[in-house]
Amino acid sequence: MRRGGAPTLPIDPAAVPAFARVERGPRGLRLGAVPEPAGAAEGAGGPLRLRAAAPATVRRAEVVAGGRLVLAAGTGVAYSLAAPDMRLVHDRRPPGLDLLAGAAGANAGLLRADGGWRAVVLPSLGDMVADLGPGPAAIRADGRRVAAVAGGAIEERDAGAEGVAARHEGGAGALCYAAGGSLLVAAGARVGPPGTTPLAGPAIVALAAAAAAPRVAALHEDGSVSVWEPGADEALASWASPVDGAGAIGLSPDGALVALGAPDAADPAACLARAEDGAQVRRVEGARAIAPSPAEDGLVVAGDWGCAWLMPLELEEDG
Repeated sequence: MRRGGAPTLPIDPAAVPAFARVERGPRGLRLGAVPEPAGAAEGAGGPLRLRAAAPATVRRAEVVAGGRLVLAAGTGVAYSLAAPDMRLVHDRRPPGLDLLAGAAGANAGLLRADGGWRAVVLPSLGDMVADLGPGPAAIRADGRRVAAVAGGAIEERDAGAEGVAARHEGGAGALCYAAGGSLLVAAGARVGPPGTTPLAGPAIVALAAAAAAPRVAALHEDGSVSVWEPGADEALASWASPVDGAGAIGLSPDGALVALGAPDAADPAACLARAEDGAQVRRVEGARAIAPSPAEDGLVVAGDWGCAWLMPLELEEDG
């Protein structure tokens, strides 16, 4: 397990446009402009600046602890990085690591490897709750409660406590905790509380909740996306993913933008799209992951080349 001292990637300080591709320039890592993609939103995202980058090969990433830490994973290795300087603090190498989930408001997250899901504390990546089983699983934004499908039911456990805090009969295709703390499940193509009647249609395979708004995004097995509010019987919106091979989903803190990544794509891209209609406001070709900060002070973009923090120009100017 690594403890600090990791190198950083040289970066080009040029402004990053809304639609960009990862490149290596004479001054280091840069995100150069590409033509506006089909389906781009009118008045797309403003320019950003590369703040820092780490040379860690990353396929999935989430910003946790209120924007202070990044939980990231490559093939077989998990990383905790300090934001926004992207300093690699620790790594851990559980065999078969393939999925993660972060706690937006706490220094905690979930990792799935050969032994199933486990809750970990950041930055050390040490176990907080182990042996959660194959899942699906979810962690609440405050990091104090986790849920996992086990033995035909959904079990909720509190960090640091023995036994099961709550049990809900039935399974789920995916789980998440809404911003208010309520547990939500994917029942076929529908999102609702435990026990929700499944909806026919392409099954939901991943859920993500906004950190500060009552909104949830769902990724379906056919690559489509739906957006929900807790308690609603129908989706607010549904649209085809603008990212080929999308396999990771997230939401901006206010629930207005859906983050889509392609962890396993041969030619990856990641984007932020409007929740209401899927119009792209930001896209990075060559990135596998994109994750907004819950503090609304930047975002992480990552891929085979490394893991970078981008920040708005106005925040940089404000110091």
